[in-house]
Amino acid sequence: QRRASGALVVEEDGARFAAIDPAITPELRAEGIARELVSRIQRLRKESGLAVSDRIRLFAAGPAELQRVVDTFRPWIAGEVLAREVVVCDALPAEAGPAVSLDLDGLTAHIALTRDR
Repeated sequence: QRRASGALVVEEDGARFAAIDPAITPELRAEGIARELVSRIQRLRKESGLAVSDRIRLFAAGPAELQRVVDTFRPWIAGEVLAREVVVCDALPAEAGPAVSLDLDGLTAHIALTRDR
């Protein structure tokens, strides 16, 4: 029988076991927000009728924490969603087109994308 040490959580299945630290660091939270953002953008691409290979311009507006996350993960986000440009701002410009609001772990993000020609 195995027991957790400190804050670790232990799960056991037969001869196998895993111990994880359930603490969420600021870095881990930021990465989770970036991953969820990419997932939602991919869904938006599909709902917008974009082809898998279409390049986009991505606009993201929201609080400072969201802006930091997008700035930190900008190259990765752009690569995952095929964005030639990722614009981060306080408020979406008129050129961004129709926007959707997303709740990302308590952060409200306003996202718009346009097909890049």
